[in-house]
Amino acid sequence: DLASVQGTVQALGIMTGDENGNMNLPASINRAEFAKMLVMASPYKDSVASGASNYSLFSDVRRGHWATEYIRVAVEQGWVTGYSDGTFRPDQTIKLEEAAASLLRLLGYENSDLVGSYPAAQINKFHALGLGDGITVTQGQLLTRGDCMYIFYNLMTAETKSGSVYATTLGCSLTASGELD
Repeated sequence: DLASVQGTVQALGIMTGDENGNMNLPASINRAEFAKMLVMASPYKDSVASGASNYSLFSDVRRGHWATEYIRVAVEQGWVTGYSDGTFRPDQTIKLEEAAASLLRLLGYENSDLVGSYPAAQINKFHALGLGDGITVTQGQLLTRGDCMYIFYNLMTAETKSGSVYATTLGCSLTASGELD
């Protein structure tokens, strides 16, 4: 149910509400926010320096931008990429296929592991792994914070390329029924 999904992603620190605790689930999500969610859902969450960094990999992510460190980690791990013009476009809203590709890379999958071509191959594998359970967006549509809440909740029980349950890479365990403990 919604409360347990929301409680889980909040407890894991993947998504937090605004200063009033509001999750703003209908709001769209941009590339900077998604990069932060990827890092916070990964074993690298503790490697992010607190505060803004004075270093940036991209011309449009200025020194001091709140997401500089999250973007740096997500790019270094190969989960997200910038554009050929040297930009990251941190404020650009994110589409389902972009999120699917990033999450599959987080799970260890490479394009060569997928059948077909982008974006259908990524979206098909995304759904085959159960990452899309609870969302209704389709290819080309923008994700909301609510969609991301379900996607990152589903990520915890998704299977990595090596065959393990993703949550175990974070030191979490599952109950006998396969729910996050």
